[in-house]
Order: sequence, then C-alpha cells, then structure tokens
Amino acid sequence: MRQIGLRVEILFNLLLITAVAMFFIGIISFKVVEGYALRGKVDSTKAVIRSFKSFYSTNRDLNKAVEFLSDVLEPGAWGVVSDSRTRVSFEVGETDKPEHITDPIIMDVIHNGSTVINEEGYSFLPFIYYKGLKYAAPLNTGGGKGGFIYIYQPLGSIKKSILVGHRYIALWIVLDLTIIALFGSYLLSRRIVRPIQQLIKSTEDIAAGKPPAAENLGWVQEINQLYLSLVKMYIEIEMSKRKLRENYDALEQSHTALQAAQNEVILSEKLASLGKVAAGIAHEIGNPLSAIRSYVDALKKGYGDKEWKRDEVLGSIQNEVQRIDKIIRTLLEYSRPKSFEVRNVNIKEMIEDSIDIINSQGVLKNIEINLHMSDECLGANVDRHQFSQVLINLILNARDAMDGTGSITISSGPAEGNGVEIAVRDTGCGISPDTIDKIFDPFFTTKEPGKGTGLGLAVSHRIIESFSGKITVESEQGKGTVFKIVLPGETNNAS
Repeated sequence: MRQIGLRVEILFNLLLITAVAMFFIGIISFKVVEGYALRGKVDSTKAVIRSFKSFYSTNRDLNKAVEFLSDVLEPGAWGVVSDSRTRVSFEVGETDKPEHITDPIIMDVIHNGSTVINEEGYSFLPFIYYKGLKYAAPLNTGGGKGGFIYIYQPLGSIKKSILVGHRYIALWIVLDLTIIALFGSYLLSRRIVRPIQQLIKSTEDIAAGKPPAAENLGWVQEINQLYLSLVKMYIEIEMSKRKLRENYDALEQSHTALQAAQNEVILSEKLASLGKVAAGIAHEIGNPLSAIRSYVDALKKGYGDKEWKRDEVLGSIQNEVQRIDKIIRTLLEYSRPKSFEVRNVNIKEMIEDSIDIINSQGVLKNIEINLHMSDECLGANVDRHQFSQVLINLILNARDAMDGTGSITISSGPAEGNGVEIAVRDTGCGISPDTIDKIFDPFFTTKEPGKGTGLGLAVSHRIIESFSGKITVESEQGKGTVFKIVLPGETNNAS
C-alpha cells in the first residue's frame, strides 16, 4: 500500500475542508452580489418611474412623459403607459418587444392597485442567466384608477457586472487556498511535522539502546506529552534491563553452584555404587593375595631351589599380581572423576564394558546375565563415564531386587523413529504401584536405612535427560522390573 507523509496528509485534509467552506462561502457571496446588483437595478427603475409620475403630474401630457422615459431608460427597454384616456407604448433602440402585450402582472396592477416587480431568467451556479426586469405600477390620474405604467428593462449590463463579481470572488477563493497551502505547509512543518520527526528519531535511539536526546519539540502539548512518555519508557526499559542483568548474574551464580552440587551428587552416588561392590573387592583381591602368600612360603621353604621351579612360582606370583592390578585399575577407572565429554559411542561396547567392571568385583555371583544385542551397530551421543554409571547403577539395583539370585537380561536395539533403546530387566520382587511414580524422586528409596541413598535413580534420570534421552520403568510385583532407556541415535560406526 502506497503511503504519504504526515505533512501532505494534514495539508490535503486542511485544503479539502477549506475548499468546501470556501465553496459555500462563494455561493453566498455570489448570491449577495446578485442581490445587490438586482436591487440597484430595481431602485434605479423606481427612481425613473417616480420622475415620470412627477413629470406627468405637472404637464398632463402622456406623450411627452413617454418621451421622458425613452430618454432616461437604457437601450433595449420598452413599455406601455396608460391613463384613463390614452394608451401609449414605447421602445428604446432595437428591442424584442412583442406585438401584443398580455403580461398578467398588468391585470394585477389594474385590479389590485399594487406595484409588481418580476425578474425574467434564472441563476444556478455556475450558470447565470438574467434576461430582463419587469416593473408594473399603477398610474393614478385625477384621483381615479385604471392607469398603469409597465416597463421591461433588459439586464444585459447587470449580467456582466455579476459575472465580473463572480470572477473576483473565485479569484479570492483560489488566492486564499494558495495562501493557506503555503502558510499552512510552513506552520505544519515547523510546529507538527518536525517535532514528530524528532520523536521518530528518539524512538529509533531507544530501539538502539541510546537515551533520547533532549530536544525542543515546540509548544504542542500532546507532542511534548508523547516525548515525556518516551523518556519514561526508556527509563523503565533501562531499569528492567538492569534488573534482568542482575537476575541473570544471580541465576548464573546459582546455576554454577547447582552444577557443582549436581557433580558432587553424581560423584557421591558413584561412590555409593562403588560401596555396593566393596564387599566383593576383598574377596576378589583376597584370593590372589592368598595364592601369593602360598607361593612366597613355598619359596622360603626351598621349593624354588631349582631354577625351573623358581621361574614357575615367580610366574604364578606375577599372574596373581596382574590380576590384582586389573581389579584395582578397573575400580579406579570407575570411581575417578572424569571431565564431561559427549561423543558418539557404540552402545554394545558400553554395555559389555559396564558388565566387565561389575564382574571384576565379583558382585554378580549366582546372578545369570543374559545379553540380547542388536546385530546393527547402534551409536548414541553420550558421555562414556556418566552413561556407564547409569548402566552400573541399574544392574546393581536389579541385583539388590533379587537378593543375590536370579537373572538380569540386558537388551539393545533400534527404538521407534530414529533412536536407540536399552532395557535392563530383572526377575526380582518388583515395585508396588504406590511407589513406582516416586522412584525417580531424589532421596526416595525402598531399601533399609544405610543400604541406599535414594539418589541413584534420580541422578540416572538427570544424566539421561542431559543426553536428550528418556528413562522409564515398568514393573509387576512378584515378576520383576524393567528399566528402558531411549537415546537419540542411529545405526552407524560408533566408536
């Protein structure tokens, strides 16, 4: 849509309103000019007739009186004068006088004895046509009635004067509109358009984050009120920005503190999970230590006098030491804090590594582990150590739910859409319907005091959500529980 400037819009409407007003004023002026011109003509005709009556009353000669009329009336005039004895018609110069005068106003004058004045023609702006003026008056002679004087006077001269007056009025209207346009444009530019342009610049400064400049906006009250409103709005925006910045800084500090607390909770839960396997560590390390002690006693008793026997004993000791070293390294690898690093990993390898960590501690004895892995190479974007913590926590919870005997089934495969699904299923006691909605709440646990922190599943839930994944639970009392993890991923060559 094409737009026009404020100056043009206001000036156009101002000129339109002024033009309409001038039009009606012009019509009134035209009528006033016509009225004055006709009245002057009527007054001059009345003066002529008075002079005629005075002349006729003096010498009683109708013919001489008619000659008087012919001398004073303008060319083109004609008429009829009648007294009780004589009826005389006359004309001045060339006229369009009819052969027989039968104008009804003559009868009105004779019967009523009143003067009648009629204009012949019409006036409809801008078209004007006045043909003539009819004037009929009684002519009383000797106190009797019956005489009359009838004069028809053409209005050609008055028509010209009226047209000249109309032209002057039209010129005056055009001149007024021109003055209003020029002077109005100047006033509009100075008092309205320029202050509004300054207001527009102030709003642009506010949008750019700059304070509005203090400028002289004239004496228009509404414009100054609008400018003060803009200044007030800028101050409120700056105060809101300052408060928002302060709130952001406070939130940033709270986020940093919360992130540190979450890391501590994750670490503490990791150590709590580590505590669950601590009992198996003593047994796993105790066996190779007992073997080493036996080999050392054998060497002391001289079993290694022969070189080949000594090499055999030392080789056995070395194997047991390597076994202990593997257990300790695996445990340290799990418990040591790691930096957060998300990358695409192979889900199958992650599950197998997590099971190896737990098996190295000997906490899954009498537990049957079943793996149902997809033949496809499934990958997901996760942090290896945090995801391993989730898997280990779910496996240890499954072990606890079975009191050390039963089977755990771990499966992986494509999820609906584009994703990877991992399921950890146990044959334990299951979860009651009253508590299943609370198991992901922090510090909620169904274990005996001292055997659970209530943070394992809450931390696992938070970790999976940080990977844009989802963890859910399904359980039936007496038949077991299954935890399902769905992660964004795809079939690829994850490492």
